[in-house]
Amino acid sequence: MEYFTIYPNLYIVLVGDAGNRKTSAMHSAERLLLEIGNVPLSAECVSKEQLILDMVDQERAMEGLPESYARQRIYSPLIVCASELSEFLQISGAGMIGFLTDVYDKQTDYEHKTKNKGCSIIRGPFLNLIACTTPEWITNYLKADIISGGFSRRAIFVYESEKAGRIPFPKITPDMQQCWERAVLYGRALQNVRGPFTWLPETRDFYADWYTKLDIPKDPNTKGYYETKHIQALKIAMLVALSQRTDLVLRPDDFTGALAILTLVEQNLSRVFQSMGKNQLNAASTKLLDILRASPTTEVKLHGVATKINFIVTKRLRTIMWQDLDEENFDKVLLHLVTTDRVFRFSQTDSAGITKEYVGLKKPV
Repeated sequence: MEYFTIYPNLYIVLVGDAGNRKTSAMHSAERLLLEIGNVPLSAECVSKEQLILDMVDQERAMEGLPESYARQRIYSPLIVCASELSEFLQISGAGMIGFLTDVYDKQTDYEHKTKNKGCSIIRGPFLNLIACTTPEWITNYLKADIISGGFSRRAIFVYESEKAGRIPFPKITPDMQQCWERAVLYGRALQNVRGPFTWLPETRDFYADWYTKLDIPKDPNTKGYYETKHIQALKIAMLVALSQRTDLVLRPDDFTGALAILTLVEQNLSRVFQSMGKNQLNAASTKLLDILRASPTTEVKLHGVATKINFIVTKRLRTIMWQDLDEENFDKVLLHLVTTDRVFRFSQTDSAGITKEYVGLKKPV
């Protein structure tokens, strides 16, 4: 990018409730890296100082690059696979967050000076992170102001609340085994690929048009993500290209593929941070909406149009939320959600002549 260089390292945080298989997904990636071999992996629970030393130990050189790429010839790669982001951060706390933020897109060497142990220099830092956490931890940690906006902008939070169907005896089919073996062989081949990506003219035109028209939402919780979305898109586009071929040419399909991946992420992005804020009822409001999303559906008429919506009996919802809200605050939260057009209340009479009140989740048009 002339003024600066974009490297395809990523911070990925898988977010979901306990038991939604996010750790299983992460371990699949970790097992693949171990089988490919010669991939530097960090310990799951490590201090900031030890992480820096581990990266220094991984310093390596690349041959065959032009003289103009002197900065890129020396680099220090490391991958962190953390099944619990909270445990990974707990030793160094805010210090680790600051380090992750600084080293993510460092264009020069990273220097770390200590009072008693001298200076450690990471040459060409290249750190990747894949970690798992829960929405509650993000809410509590962000409220404590430990995660800064800088880290949130650099990480991609992948949130999934739906649980897959239960499989008593998961099987690995012959096709799945062959796919795995091909992925391992291709991963080993990728270790010999090096050098800068080049743009096709049509890719440059496509990117320029998309970037100039990119809309930045006003929501303060997701604004930072959208302000740096173009960087994430270019990183993922490089990885999409590398997943298919090794010519190091960025094509329009690579970029549209990256945008399709980010579109999937963005569907639930606002839910990652929706419990943040100083209002103590905000977290309860989020929980109430999640309960509605998991409730059964029925068909009602909205603005004269038959629409399937998630719904629950108001009395039942009040009982479930009693742990979080007393009667007064439950009514406050429900009134707020109704007035902000996220839920609505309606009544239905059954065949026995009994009328019940329901709360329904409004679907976006």
